[in-house]
Amino acid sequence: MGVNRIDRCGPQNSSDYFTVQYQKQTINSFESLIRIQDFVHQHAALARCQPQTHWRMWKEGYINLERRWDRVFPVCCSMANRQMRLMNEARARASFDPRELTSIIFGGPEAVKACEAAFTRIEQVLRTSDLDKLPDTYGDLDRTGQFLDGLHFGKAMVAEKLKHGHSVFEPITPRYWLANASPFGLHVVMFIPALKLLAAPEQLAYWLPLAESYKIIGAYCQTELGHGSFIRGLQTTATFDPPNDEFIIHSPTTSSTKYWPAGLGYSASHAIVMACLIIENRNHGVHPFIVQLRSLEDYTPLPGIELGDIGLKAGYNSVDNGYAVFTHVRIPRKHLLARHAQVAPDGTYTADSSRPKLVYGTMLFARGQLVANGYLQLAQAATIALRYSVVREQGTLPFTSIPEVAELPLLAFRAQQQRLLTLMSRAFALMFAARSAGSAYAALPDQGHTEYRSLELAHATLAGLKAYATQTVADGVEDARKCCGGHGYLAMSGLPDLVATTTVLATLEGENCVMYQQTARFLVKCVHGGADIDATVAYLQDSADPELLRPAVDILDSGEQLRIFRHRAMRLVKEYAQAFSASQTRDGLNPAQAWNTHMMGFISAAHAHVEYTVLQSFVEAVHQLDTGPTRLVLQRLCGLFALGCIDGPHGLGFFDDGHLRATHLRRAHVAVGELLDNLVPDAVALTDAWNFSDASLASALGCWDGNVYERMMRWTRQVPLNAAVAKTGNVFRPGFEEFIRPILKGKL
Repeated sequence: MGVNRIDRCGPQNSSDYFTVQYQKQTINSFESLIRIQDFVHQHAALARCQPQTHWRMWKEGYINLERRWDRVFPVCCSMANRQMRLMNEARARASFDPRELTSIIFGGPEAVKACEAAFTRIEQVLRTSDLDKLPDTYGDLDRTGQFLDGLHFGKAMVAEKLKHGHSVFEPITPRYWLANASPFGLHVVMFIPALKLLAAPEQLAYWLPLAESYKIIGAYCQTELGHGSFIRGLQTTATFDPPNDEFIIHSPTTSSTKYWPAGLGYSASHAIVMACLIIENRNHGVHPFIVQLRSLEDYTPLPGIELGDIGLKAGYNSVDNGYAVFTHVRIPRKHLLARHAQVAPDGTYTADSSRPKLVYGTMLFARGQLVANGYLQLAQAATIALRYSVVREQGTLPFTSIPEVAELPLLAFRAQQQRLLTLMSRAFALMFAARSAGSAYAALPDQGHTEYRSLELAHATLAGLKAYATQTVADGVEDARKCCGGHGYLAMSGLPDLVATTTVLATLEGENCVMYQQTARFLVKCVHGGADIDATVAYLQDSADPELLRPAVDILDSGEQLRIFRHRAMRLVKEYAQAFSASQTRDGLNPAQAWNTHMMGFISAAHAHVEYTVLQSFVEAVHQLDTGPTRLVLQRLCGLFALGCIDGPHGLGFFDDGHLRATHLRRAHVAVGELLDNLVPDAVALTDAWNFSDASLASALGCWDGNVYERMMRWTRQVPLNAAVAKTGNVFRPGFEEFIRPILKGKL
C-alpha cells in the first residue's frame, strides 16, 4: 500500500524537478500558497521525500496540511506528456475524497498509515520502488531464479513482521498476492492456525512460540497425488507402535505421496501431516501429526523422507510447492496433535464426538484467507485496466470520421465502462462480504469443545463464498486483461501474472463445484429442519411471507433488490430440496443417486444463496456510512453490482418463475447507463482509493501518473535479451549465425 514516486521527465533530479515546478507559480494570495503547499505535500510523498523539506523552500510557518493524493493542479502538468495530462484531468473529476474510501477499505486512517509505512519499508528492502527499472519478475528468471526471488521477499516479510510487530504481510505479499506466493506463506496461513485449532494446551505451549518466532518453518501436508478435496480418501498412514511409544508415518502407495503443499519442497523444516491413524489394524480416520522434515543445522532431509519441488506451474513459481514420500518415519506419540483425539501409551484411543469435523477446521482458515484477500487482486486488475483506459486513445464512435473527431480514450466507450466499473463494484462487494463472513472462522480456536455447530455454519458459509469469490476474481481479472487489448497480454502489464495467480483459486483449498455442493447440503438440511437456523439462512423458513412473493416493483431500490435476490435463492433452494426428496420417494433413488441427479441444480441454488448474502453485506455496509459523497459512490457501485447480477450469466433464476419480467430488464439496462454516467468521473479516484503503490502493481499500464508509453519503452529496452544484443551491434549472434544466415544463404 506504499506511496508512488513521481515519474521525472528528463535528466533533472527530484530536487531540481520540484524547484522548477515551484518557480512556475506566483505567490499572490493565501489561496495560491495553500494550493502550492498541497502540491508540495502530494509530490514530495510521491518522491518518498519529506514534504516539510520542500515546503521550507518557500515559506516557514504556514499550516501543514494533510497529504492529499487526489488533488492535482495545473502546475504538475507543465512537464507532463499527453497521457499524464489525461490522467491528471480524469483524477481531478472525482466527486469524493479517495482517502476517505481508503480508510474504509483498510480499517481507518491509522491502519492506512501503518500499511503505507510497511509497504514503503519493504519496497526499499526489495529495491522495487525505482519505476524506471524493469521489475526483476519480467527479466529472464528461470525456475531457480523465481524461487530465489520468492525466498528473498519471504525473508523480507518475516524480518518486517518480527522487527515491527505487525501482521500486514501475513495474508498477502508485497505484490498483494495471497500469502501462498511466498515459500513461508502457509506457515502463517495454515501451519500456525492448525496448531491453534488442533494442538492440546501443552503442545501449543511448546510449538507455538517456535512457530511464531520462526525457529521452525511449517508446511501443511494434506493433499496427496491421488486425493485432494476428498479428505477421507487420504492414504498416508500413521501406525502406532506401543513398545516404542511412537507413530510410524508411511506412504504405502505412489498415490499416497504428499503432493502440492506450498513450502514443502525446500523451505519447510516441519509439517503438519494429515494421515490415517492405525491402532492394531484399525483405521481411526485422518488425524494431524507434527513431523520434522529437515535437520535444523544443515537442512538435509531426515532419514526416510524424500522431498522435492513439483516443477513449473502456471503461476506462483516463487514458491516451492513440493512432494514428500515417507518410508517408515518414526515420530514420538506426543506428536499427534491431541486437542480432539488422544492415544494413551497402551494404545487406548479416545476422541471428541465432533472430531471428524473439527480436524478439517484448518481448511476453513485457508478458505477464509482466500475470501478475505482475493478481492485485492480483482481490485488490482480493475485499477490497471481503468487507468490504462483513461490514457489509451483508440478510435472513435461509429458514424464519425477521424478528421472530424479526435480519437477517444477507451473509457469513453460504454462497453469498456460497463465491463471495468462492474469489476470494480464486484471487488467492493467481495470485500464487504469477506468482512461479514470473517467472524465465522476467526473465533473457532477459542470455542473449546462446543464449537461443532459454529464449525458447521462456518464451513457452509466459507465453502460457498470461497467458490463464489474465487471464480468472480478469476473471471474478472481475465476480463480486465482483455479490456487492455494486446498490451494486456504483455507480462509487464502485470495482468498475466494476476491471471495466473487467480485462475488457480478455483481449485485451491477445494474445487468450486465441490464447495458449492457443501453449501447446498447445509441449505437442504435447513429446509428439512436438520440444521440450526442462523440469521443468514432464516429466510428459508419465510416461504409464506407475502412480502417475498409479491411481484417486484422498483428494481433500483436496494431494499427491493435484496428482496428479489432473496426470492430467487429461497425458490431455488426449496425447489431442488423438494426434487431431491421426490427422487427418493417417487423414483426410488437412493440419496447418492438423487443428489447426483440434481447436482447442477444444487450448485445453482447455492450460488444464488451466496450472491444474496454478498449483496446483503454490501447494502448493509453502505447503509452504515454517513451521508456524503463517499457513501453515494459506494451506493452507485452497489446498484451496479446488483443490476449486473440480474443481467448476468446466472440471471435466469430471477426470471424463470415470472418474478421479474422483460420490462424489469429493460429498466435495469437504462439504470445501468445512468449509474455509469455518474461513476465514470470517479473511475480514477476509485483506483486511487485502493492505495496500491506502483511497485506493488508492477504494471507499465497501471502506473499512477499515467506515463504508460514512456515507461513501456524504458522497460522494453531493459529486457535482458535487448540489453545483451545491444552490446553486439544489435544482432542476436547465436540466432543469426546458426539459423537465420543458413536460411538466407540457402544452406539448409
